[in-house]
Amino acid sequence: MVYPTEGITDTTKKVFQFQLIDDQLIHSEKPPLRIKVKQHEQIEWQITSNKPGELHLHAYGIEVRVPKNQLVVYKFEAKATGKFQIEWHPQNSNTSPNANIKLNHSPSAYFEVYPN
Repeated sequence: MVYPTEGITDTTKKVFQFQLIDDQLIHSEKPPLRIKVKQHEQIEWQITSNKPGELHLHAYGIEVRVPKNQLVVYKFEAKATGKFQIEWHPQNSNTSPNANIKLNHSPSAYFEVYPN
């Protein structure tokens, strides 16, 4: 599920929970999910997955490593305005020498930052 936490003011901080099951983002919206915030808001991502991987927001240079079945909290400021892809990159479970190569995936969601 991905949703803002209730009770947090719009101008200070927004919390989003990402739940991934079998490398798929779980949410109730028609895909792709769009997360909309205002420029300079403080963002907190709370991420869990039943498989290890990384959640990427490439335009911001954010790569959050997520271990299997552990909550990871990542905080940042929404500085740049625009529409940016959020992608999940599952960890390759092979034992081959190339096991750490990240697989490319289509966007799991979009992060949209609007000017104040």
